[in-house]
Amino acid sequence: MAEANPQQLPNIRRRKRPPTFGSTVPSMTKRGLKPGIGGDLATVVVDDREEDCPMCKKFGSGPCGGIFKQWLKCTDKHPGKDAAGEPLHLTHCLDFAEKLGECLDTHSVHYSSKDNEEDTKQHQKSQSQDANTLKAAWCEFVSEMEDGIKANKFTTLPFPDENKPSMHFNPKSKTGAAIFSPDVDGASIITAYIIDDNSNVIAAGSKEDMDMGSFGCVLRFDITDDVKSATIRAIYDSDESVVRIFTRTMLVPRS
Repeated sequence: MAEANPQQLPNIRRRKRPPTFGSTVPSMTKRGLKPGIGGDLATVVVDDREEDCPMCKKFGSGPCGGIFKQWLKCTDKHPGKDAAGEPLHLTHCLDFAEKLGECLDTHSVHYSSKDNEEDTKQHQKSQSQDANTLKAAWCEFVSEMEDGIKANKFTTLPFPDENKPSMHFNPKSKTGAAIFSPDVDGASIITAYIIDDNSNVIAAGSKEDMDMGSFGCVLRFDITDDVKSATIRAIYDSDESVVRIFTRTMLVPRS
């Protein structure tokens, strides 16, 4: 097998970006919440960084798109450095790196031609369709949860003071972020979602989607001009059969 040359690989090492809609949608069963499966929609999270990563747009499509996404996902799973100071992804993702380097060498003409531009456009169109499908799946899940709350099927209660999620707003960019504690009283977070005062779902994700390591579990979201408040709901694992939903509502600042 040919040795991977770091010079052959695109320089796209970036911090994982918090999701707006995660790829793992849970489902409700008689025994409570069941972790969901992302299926082909899992690639939406990998490609979400394309919004601010031109290299991801370029190499995420075309003949090397598949192996590129595998390599990128592997590097995200192995951040940091080992005891010798070497990046962990250099050893853990070597096979993917070698295959990607060989592919880019083989198809160098494609990635320097206008054919790649057309592939990128088609890829972005497909990603937009997948993202809409993913949002629809989350909206269906949230609707089921909200109906259960109204019917007193689920118990809602305020977050403990020491585990209240923080919510940050940026009025200029009309964006926000919510940061959750991964654990509450020994119970791990399963999923969380955010709805505005018009009952629109503006963000949702499972633990696997939101986990930002030392930063906690994070969701990002957009804010329209007519939104006055946002409500966070988070579900944590429990040995009890009753589904407990922690909730917090915050006003959206406008200045």
